[in-house]
Amino acid sequence: MNKVFAIVGPPASGKTSITARLTSVGIPEIISHTTRSPRDGEIDGIHYHFVSKEEFSKLDLIERVNYSGHYYGLSKHEVITKVNENRINIVDVDRSGLEQLKKLLGGRVESIFIMVDDITIIERMLNRGEANVNIQRRFEYAKKNGEFDDWRIADYVIKNTKSLDVAVRQILAIMGLEVPALIK
Repeated sequence: MNKVFAIVGPPASGKTSITARLTSVGIPEIISHTTRSPRDGEIDGIHYHFVSKEEFSKLDLIERVNYSGHYYGLSKHEVITKVNENRINIVDVDRSGLEQLKKLLGGRVESIFIMVDDITIIERMLNRGEANVNIQRRFEYAKKNGEFDDWRIADYVIKNTKSLDVAVRQILAIMGLEVPALIK
């Protein structure tokens, strides 16, 4: 049975970095659609499917979220296509996305919560150059929406406070995959 491993966690927990590392070793990612513009280095179809608000409104989405005035969502077509093509897939989602994936795919979805302490989150955001007001807004949004408590609904919990490679190795083990040589 083909599976989707859904990566969930609060902001700056390392979801994007972990997902990028997993895709770099050949694990296919289910790509979300967004109405925001690409950031430096982001590539359409790799990081997101960048679309207009009009295009976004026409998509058959299993979940959607409005964050900072931009829409994000998973298209049903993208999910079904990837699940049919690949034995294992990964996707970075929030609680709502996880719930909708489970409704669509049932037991094919397993969730992995990326746990990290508050101080590490704040340090990571500061190191990325985020403004204090932005950090506070994202932190409050995550607290209000229960993003720090999603470990309670996850199938697995990974603590990501040390080396990224440690977290990636743990996730590969959960997936039942051998650790590639480049991740020691």
